[in-house]
Amino acid sequence: MINFLLDLISNLLILAVMLTACSLFNGMRPGAKANGYLLFFVFAAIALAFDAALTFLVFADSQTRYGKFSTTESFMQRGAAYLTACGIAICLARMRSRKASQSAQGSTVIRTSAYTNSQLPM
Repeated sequence: MINFLLDLISNLLILAVMLTACSLFNGMRPGAKANGYLLFFVFAAIALAFDAALTFLVFADSQTRYGKFSTTESFMQRGAAYLTACGIAICLARMRSRKASQSAQGSTVIRTSAYTNSQLPM
């Protein structure tokens, strides 16, 4: 159980780092729309695939040396930590998109020019 919690905490820290990096990137480049949640989801999927390859292909050949890492039980704990972190990332992304859509619906838009179709959000 402690390994699951440590894996989950490390995955959530990686999520926080990716969200911070994407936020900084979006701040530096005004037109950029980097999605940290999607980036983390892809990163976790790739990490899970590499973890499965290491567990069942590499560590399985040397049971005496890497026995505790090559068990199916330890892989299931790590996989559950990856999936839990991805679920948290998806829930946070949905909350963020709902909040953005609610704020966009509630804002008033004033047309400033009939020629350029420019608008001024309030």
